[in-house]
Amino acid sequence: MPVAEEFIPTLTHAAERDIDLLLVEELYASPLFVSWMCGKAGLPTVVEASTVLHSKRRTRNRREIDIFVDMTLPKRTKAALLIENKLDATEQPDQAESYREELFALADRYADRAMLIVCPEQYQAAHREFAGKFDAVVTYEELARYFSGKSTSGGIEGGRMRFRAELLEQAINKGRRGYVAVPNEEIGDFNAAYVALLAEIAPEILPGPSMLKAANPDESVSMIFDHTRSFANLPREIRPTRFAHEFGRGQSHRANYVSAVFGGWGAALPAVNERFEQDARELGASFTAKPPTKVRPNPGLVMICSTPAINNQGDYGQQRQAIVAGIQRAEILRGWLLNNGPLLQSWKRQVKEAITRS
Repeated sequence: MPVAEEFIPTLTHAAERDIDLLLVEELYASPLFVSWMCGKAGLPTVVEASTVLHSKRRTRNRREIDIFVDMTLPKRTKAALLIENKLDATEQPDQAESYREELFALADRYADRAMLIVCPEQYQAAHREFAGKFDAVVTYEELARYFSGKSTSGGIEGGRMRFRAELLEQAINKGRRGYVAVPNEEIGDFNAAYVALLAEIAPEILPGPSMLKAANPDESVSMIFDHTRSFANLPREIRPTRFAHEFGRGQSHRANYVSAVFGGWGAALPAVNERFEQDARELGASFTAKPPTKVRPNPGLVMICSTPAINNQGDYGQQRQAIVAGIQRAEILRGWLLNNGPLLQSWKRQVKEAITRS
C-alpha cells in the first residue's frame, strides 16, 4: 500500500508581523475585505476608495497604529479604521486608550471612526478587559473562516485564500501555547441568568459578546453591554465607547456601578466635572477619569451611577433583587443619555474647549 505523505506546513510558525502583512495586503487589494472589516467595526460598508497604512505614527505621541485604513465614502465623506493586531504579546501601558485618543484627534477630518482589535479567541479570553476597550473584536478564527470560504473558487485565487487560512490556523495554534484562562462554569451560569433577566426587563440594552460566553474566567467581574447597538440612535461622536455593569465581587467597598465611558474626554475632567454633575444631578451621577499622561493625554471620561453590590460567583436567587436594581439603573442611564443628545453635544464642545485651553 502507498504510504501517505506527511503534511509539512509551508511555514514552520506564524509571527504577529506575518498576520499584520496578511491583513495589509488584503485590505490593499480587496474592497470586499475592506467592506467586511467595516461591517465588523460598525462603520458604513459602502466604500468608494481606501488607502491602507502599516505602522502609522500617531498624531499625539510616538506610538504607532498597527494598521490604519483611510476610506472615502459616498458623498465624499471620510472614515477611518484603526486596527490593533495581537497574537500573544501583552498589552502596552494605556495602549487601547492611546488608540481612543487618536480617534478623538481624527474627529475633525473623519465623520466615521472606529478601532478594532484582531486576535485569537484565546487571547481575547485571557485579556478580556483590554479587548473590551476596542469598538469591536475580530478573531483569527473568524478571519480563517472568511478566507476558507473564499478558497472554494479554485485556481490561483483559491490557493491564495487557502494559504491565508492555514497561516491563521498556525497563528491560532501558536497562541494556544500561551496563557490559558480557566473558564468558570459558575460565572457562565450566572451570566446566562443575567442575560435572560436583562432581556425580560430591559430588552433595549443588548448584551456584549463576553456576556454570551458559556463560561468566563474567575477574573471576570463586569457585564459589558453592546454599546454600539444599545446606543445606536446616538451620533457616533457622542456615543459612549463602553457601557457596563461592574460588580466588584459583591463587596460594597469595591466598584459597584453602571457606567458609560466617553473616549478621549477625560483630560477635561477638572474643568467640566462640576458642570456635568449639575447637568446630571437627577441621576446622581458622578464622573471620574484616569490622570492624563504623556502617552495618554486624553483618557476616557467615566460617568458612574452606583448600584448594589453583586457577586457573580454567589447565589443568583438570593441576589436577584440587587441584580434587578442594577439593570434598572443601567436602563435609566441609557434612557437619560438617549434623551439628552443636545446636552451631550454641548458636553463635547465643553470638553474640546477645555482640552484646547490646557
